[in-house]
Amino acid sequence: MLISVFVMILLYCIKRQSKKENFLFIIGYSTLSIIDIFCFFYFKLTKLPTDIFYTVGFLTIVFFLYLFYYFKLLYLKPLRKIQFTIILLFVLNILIQIIINQNAFLNFSFNWLYINILLLLFSIILFLYQTFNSNKILHIKHYLPFWISVSLLIFFIGSIPIFYFRHTISEQLYFIILLSLNIVSNLIIARGVLWHKHNCWK
Repeated sequence: MLISVFVMILLYCIKRQSKKENFLFIIGYSTLSIIDIFCFFYFKLTKLPTDIFYTVGFLTIVFFLYLFYYFKLLYLKPLRKIQFTIILLFVLNILIQIIINQNAFLNFSFNWLYINILLLLFSIILFLYQTFNSNKILHIKHYLPFWISVSLLIFFIGSIPIFYFRHTISEQLYFIILLSLNIVSNLIIARGVLWHKHNCWK
């Protein structure tokens, strides 16, 4: 939680110097961090399930903001069309989840999470393809969206096998790996923010 708060502060420090589309990621990241912090204390105080907060906040709002963030980053028309289709698939998946399960928002679904991760990974691939075929590659060190993408790739690709085998590994190992992935991904974002800020000051 302390790392998340630290990264949020860094992100808001560059909000004015950063491009508007980065604000979408800042909102998404802040939303997820606030949900994590809230659910930690909520569960400690009430011992009640927190599924609804993660389903509504994380699986719907945060992922939508991330997908829309990449839509705003893409400027090549063919790629924007593909990303728009990805967003439509995301919305369609929400509708399907509601239709097949009337309590979809009350129970956290890992299948729903896997689909969201897959859509986000496709979005990141589109963005990286555009980036590596543009002059932004020459300034990749100071290009914040690139480091955000690397962070998301590491966290979500690394977490998929852990989520999948969550019932076969010990709870302690499960949370240690998730914590490690979280720390690494946050440090990468922090690194990107600091270099981006350094570039803004030039």
